[in-house]
Amino acid sequence: MRRQLALLLLVAACGVTPTGVQDGGPPPVISPKAAVATVYLLRDGKLEPSSVAVASHSMDNVMAALFEAGARSTAGLTTQLTGLSWQTSQLTRFGTVRNDPDNADGFRLSLFVSGGRPITKTAQAQMTCTAMRQRQDIWAVTITRTDATGPVSYGEHTCREFWHLAAPGRQLPR
Repeated sequence: MRRQLALLLLVAACGVTPTGVQDGGPPPVISPKAAVATVYLLRDGKLEPSSVAVASHSMDNVMAALFEAGARSTAGLTTQLTGLSWQTSQLTRFGTVRNDPDNADGFRLSLFVSGGRPITKTAQAQMTCTAMRQRQDIWAVTITRTDATGPVSYGEHTCREFWHLAAPGRQLPR
């Protein structure tokens, strides 16, 4: 018992003087580095990669930047996304082929937009190729538009189906 009391006194008297709460000033501010992503805009109706500033590399931020870039595009770049609004994305597991270790898991990305007009093939290409450029593990992109009448599905796409829309000398992601 004496031994425990001595140990307790030794630990309690470690030389640190107790003080009240002291103000150390404002908290430190973390300044994130600016992020840049590649999105696909149009030059003469063909997909052209363009670097834009994004809040982060999350898919929602990249897609929001695509829609914003099209609205304020310069240098001869245009968009087919006018009249549509970015909503959100959802990433789900695509699946694997059993007993094939070389076939890695991939993802299906569902993109949701709103607007009162149909989505053109070129606009679908802009969204699909921008999404697939961000992540190599996205195997397919589905696009859904909602309006006052409800959701309209534009099916599942890969960038490969839009290769005919690539600007001369430009290569699109898989």
